Amino acid sequence: MITYDWRPELTGAELDEVLQLVSDAAEYDEEAGFSSIDADTVRGTGGNAGTVAHLPIKARRDLSPLEDVPMVIVAYLHLSVDADGVGTVSYVVHPDYRSRGITTLLVEEIGLDVTRADGWEHTGASALRCWAYATHPASGRLTRRFGIPAVRRQWTLARHLAGPFALPLDETGVPDRVALAAPRDLAADDPEIGRVVSAAQLPERHHDRVSADLRRGGGTVIEARDESGDVLGFVWYTTEHRMHLELRTAPVHALVLSEKARGLGLGTTLLTAALVRQRGSGIQVSQLRIDPDDAGAVRMCRLLAFEQEDVHSCYQVGTSTSPPPAFR
Repeated sequence: MITYDWRPELTGAELDEVLQLVSDAAEYDEEAGFSSIDADTVRGTGGNAGTVAHLPIKARRDLSPLEDVPMVIVAYLHLSVDADGVGTVSYVVHPDYRSRGITTLLVEEIGLDVTRADGWEHTGASALRCWAYATHPASGRLTRRFGIPAVRRQWTLARHLAGPFALPLDETGVPDRVALAAPRDLAADDPEIGRVVSAAQLPERHHDRVSADLRRGGGTVIEARDESGDVLGFVWYTTEHRMHLELRTAPVHALVLSEKARGLGLGTTLLTAALVRQRGSGIQVSQLRIDPDDAGAVRMCRLLAFEQEDVHSCYQVGTSTSPPPAFR
């Protein structure tokens, strides 16, 4: 029913077909918030940090039993293996071929044996990890069937800024000897923002995610500065919206404080400032993601009337001492 062959890179018509697949899937899944794969990932060929492998999964068009029907790519799996042998899996099925047994058949045929000397599927991966975004029913069924545990959770929280469910939102006072700078566009590789992230002593998985996202730039930042002009922390958000449940929705990408700025209430001040500006731009719902194990972040968001909307799960096969990465 399906065929598949590992590739060190994708080229030609096969690359074009996979790019179209991930684009179609991302558009289809945008409102639900399910996992997506970007074009740079599909074009990747690995590097100093590890190896990359691509697995296009093919079947006859419309899963026809007729041998003269052409083969098309119905799903795509991307595997990135780091120097410690941990393989990060990104996977998506074309919307036209979901709920038709493609993924179950793939796992049954390919297996999940990561104990071989050369790793899973000869890729060197001694453990596999994959994030399932939002409450995805297919991931739940698959992981239960094959006994794959979740090793990390993330939450998406939502805060209504307009409409009948919106609670009052007033900007809070700024701590003594601290000032909020005017909102500004975030440039790629902003050095001041980078220094704050380095000084924040974030968990490794969060540091890597935030740093990678910030390097691309885009969106707006509001900084908190001390009397010397040094940046103590920042909130990064956007007023560019997408429609989610028929409401104009925009994310707060990150809220980062340097170690010395914690405990001053500055996080609440910065986050509220971003929410007020989103509301002023016509955003109806603001979203952000947090680690549910971060009790301080959970408490702050609850006090600002954020409500839990989705749970995201990182599933793992095999064992590893390195912590699961935060997803983007």
